[in-house]
Amino acid sequence: MVGRSSSSECYRNRRYYFQHAKNALHAALKVGFIQVAQSKEIRQYFMRGLDIANKHIKIFELVFKEDKLNSPVSWQSMITSSTSMTFSDKYMMYQILLSTQLSISFYGSALSVNSRRDLGAHYIRLILELVQFAEDGANLMIKNGWLEQPPTASDRDSLANRKEK
Repeated sequence: MVGRSSSSECYRNRRYYFQHAKNALHAALKVGFIQVAQSKEIRQYFMRGLDIANKHIKIFELVFKEDKLNSPVSWQSMITSSTSMTFSDKYMMYQILLSTQLSISFYGSALSVNSRRDLGAHYIRLILELVQFAEDGANLMIKNGWLEQPPTASDRDSLANRKEK
């Protein structure tokens, strides 16, 4: 029937819409940060993040199109042309890392309640890509002294094979 759908289908569609709108917001954030970042290395990292965000947007736009649903509009046109430093590179890196970690958790949550194989495959691929991007961002922050290296696991083999006094 036209115009009628189950409540679970409506909920699922809202969740996909939210994911897509969130990706559009992340892309716009990266566009703005690229314009004002002081470090070339940080700008390049943000550009890589923008490429990832735009790729995710295209994937979800295809899903919406296949399901005959409207896609959210882009926020990128709302970004001004300003290049004056608004935030520090450290703060912008923190925001990008935080938004990337949130995306990973949202995708993981969506994957856990998803019953469509095609979307499950998308979520798994996208999570992997975001985890790699987040790790590179954390390493960049460590390199700049903006983040301490997280604790690592003890090397149990070397502890077990230590020489006795």
